[in-house]
Amino acid sequence: MKLKEVLAVAFLLLPSTLMAEDLIRIGLFNKDAVIIAAEHREFLKKENIRIEINRVTDSPTLLRNLISGKCDLIINNADNVIAWAEGQGADPKPNDFVIFMGGSRGVNQKLVVVPSVNDFNDLKGKVLAVDAPTTGYAIVGVYILKKNGLELNRDYTFKAFGNTTKRAEAMSRGEASGAMMNLPDDEIQKRGFKILARSQDHVKHYARGLGATRREWANANEELLVRFIRGMIRATDWVTDPKNKQEVLNVLLPENKNSRRRAEEMYEESVSPRFGSTPRGRVDVEGIRTVLELRETAGLMKPPVPKPEKYIDERFYKKALATLER
Repeated sequence: MKLKEVLAVAFLLLPSTLMAEDLIRIGLFNKDAVIIAAEHREFLKKENIRIEINRVTDSPTLLRNLISGKCDLIINNADNVIAWAEGQGADPKPNDFVIFMGGSRGVNQKLVVVPSVNDFNDLKGKVLAVDAPTTGYAIVGVYILKKNGLELNRDYTFKAFGNTTKRAEAMSRGEASGAMMNLPDDEIQKRGFKILARSQDHVKHYARGLGATRREWANANEELLVRFIRGMIRATDWVTDPKNKQEVLNVLLPENKNSRRRAEEMYEESVSPRFGSTPRGRVDVEGIRTVLELRETAGLMKPPVPKPEKYIDERFYKKALATLER
């Protein structure tokens, strides 16, 4: 056997840990339990993947980073992906995005208001703080307010401030009277705010925390994307297996400033049948259908709205699942 052939065989037999790791740049707001586990339990490292987390505080920046190639993929809710795909985001230009992996189901947001607001009528003529006015949880807020007789830009207006923390700060400064947010109840009370409505009482299904990217990038990096999904499925399996609870909490503690209570809250939400991770990272098609219906109700999409399958490409997920034990 020639030297070149010997070296080629030797390279193939090298342990995967000695091979160069591929970098994937991920855009997101906050890490969830699965991405934390994928990092710290080395589920992605075993796939020869190193991730670089690019955290943002507003969705327009997140989607622009994806479009420009500053990040390779994002973990976000389905509404932002669909809105920007249809040219209904902050930048009015359609984008060829694809959802390749599920994340979490249900929406655990609250319509939080300042102390002077006692009912929905008190929101008339007021400003509500949002991340972005035509995407994300703002649309859940539009739906809840519409059910209670209030119409956007007739009875109230939106103003963009950014993520939950920035929306809460705007309310504290008196620049907004309410906002959809996911602050813990004790933090809401500490700030002197009140909860006017909970999204779970109005919206049964919702797809969030899912994986999305540009279709061009997915097709050009199919093998890498399949490996990423495979690692994430293993991380999801590990987090949601009840026998791993204590180990999961130990991994989550440092990410929650060593607050046991916060780590337990993150864990409980991750394994919740209503708000937790979808089994094996499966795409929540029903949750995506709900997002489309909410956007139609808010007047942002005209009937007939597209089917969820327009935004999903399950080829990569199916290949990852089929090769999971290899």
